[in-house]
Amino acid sequence: MTQYVLKRIFWALFVVAAVITGVFVLMFGFGDPAQATLPRAGPEQLEDFRRKQGLHESLTVQYLSYLGVTPCVREASPKWNEDESKREHCGLLQGDFGESYGHKEPVARVVWQRLPRTLLLSGIALTIEIILGLLFGILAATKKNSWFDTGFMASAFLGISLPTFVTGPIFLLVFAFLYGWFPVGGYGVDFWDHVYHALLPAFTLAIVGAATYARIMRSEMIETLRSDYIRTAKAKGLSHFQVVVKHGVRNALLPIVTLMGLSMAILVSGAIITENIFAWPGMGSLAIESIHNLDAPTVLAVVLIFSITVQIGNLLADIAVAYLDPRVRLGG
Repeated sequence: MTQYVLKRIFWALFVVAAVITGVFVLMFGFGDPAQATLPRAGPEQLEDFRRKQGLHESLTVQYLSYLGVTPCVREASPKWNEDESKREHCGLLQGDFGESYGHKEPVARVVWQRLPRTLLLSGIALTIEIILGLLFGILAATKKNSWFDTGFMASAFLGISLPTFVTGPIFLLVFAFLYGWFPVGGYGVDFWDHVYHALLPAFTLAIVGAATYARIMRSEMIETLRSDYIRTAKAKGLSHFQVVVKHGVRNALLPIVTLMGLSMAILVSGAIITENIFAWPGMGSLAIESIHNLDAPTVLAVVLIFSITVQIGNLLADIAVAYLDPRVRLGG
């Protein structure tokens, strides 16, 4: 088990490193952050900006410095020194994401202000999609071929087909503008107000995941309820509820656990669109804002956090599946 976990961690780190490298090359190798940040500046101002941010160095030197492998090349950093022998490292290995071009402050401070908001939104969305998905999937399986099952399948197909940039504006128009049940947008002032503001965007974000969970749970439950051990449990005199919950649900959860890890990527990508629709000041809106302004240090920090989140979700899913199903082989 330990060898398997270490192997998965190694590949997760490799994927994160590859993503960061690719985004770094695209941002600094094919774009001009100085020109994007100062569109009306003259040549001298642009050169001064590049020198302060280390953009005058080669791409390789910038990358190694960004990682924290080599000394700092950003003159704006307090760790930079005119004497090269006295320069300190200022990169990811030192927990330094650089300075935001747009916010004029450390990227770490900008990110940590936005990250809890996205975690709250994603946490509520994940809770909604798991509860609704499992509940409707189990009910549809126990009422196979009924009107409920038919209606559910049609609704689930519709939920999977409609992207968040379609459902988001519709929900915003109906439930916020017309009925006024939810705020039009924003974040709120205290914790419960934050939760209240997050309900509508979280529900929008959870629709695709809930429909996917429900369809898979229905399929697995139908297959499980046909098994020999289910017939044996019924023959022992167990109630229908005990058969479904104690024996059926437990054995049908295996693909759901795997899907939970994979859904982290869906929540991350969906949050970028949903947060902008509902004016939710989280990491998704920060990503769009930073890409528009070519704020390279902030974009890299957002991509790093999102990629780490996805890899952690996949790793936890793999470990959970290994514990739930002893038939999973971890070696070799």
